[in-house]
Amino acid sequence: MVKHLTDDEVQQFALAKLNCEKETLEHIQFCSECKARAEVYRVMITGIKHRSQPALEFDLSAAVLHRLPLPQTKTTSDRGLIWLFILIGIGITGTTIYRFRGSFAYLFDGLTTILIYLISVSSIAILAGLCIDMYKKYEKEMKLLDSY
Repeated sequence: MVKHLTDDEVQQFALAKLNCEKETLEHIQFCSECKARAEVYRVMITGIKHRSQPALEFDLSAAVLHRLPLPQTKTTSDRGLIWLFILIGIGITGTTIYRFRGSFAYLFDGLTTILIYLISVSSIAILAGLCIDMYKKYEKEMKLLDSY
């Protein structure tokens, strides 16, 4: 009983004779059945390589793009929300100053008035800048999520 080559071995021989094992080459030389199978595979591979690319009679991309929904753009104005955050921040700051007005006298005792105003305005400006930056980052990420 003769043991024939597997389909993988025959296909490897049909694709690249030089990369086959020595036993496979010797078997195909003496076995007419495996040699015929290898020839069938070689003809199939050659036919696949030389076939022409199918040509469509219509523009497929235009047909597909025509059916896709148009992206919807949102034109929302979030200025009101920004002003709301600013007013809330001013309200919290004002309430804190009012509630602890007696303690602030001891806290800033010895500092000149201009230095107190400078520190206060700088702190508020930095806080406002950080809040606006955080909100713009949030808005950018939401637009990115909406695009999916």
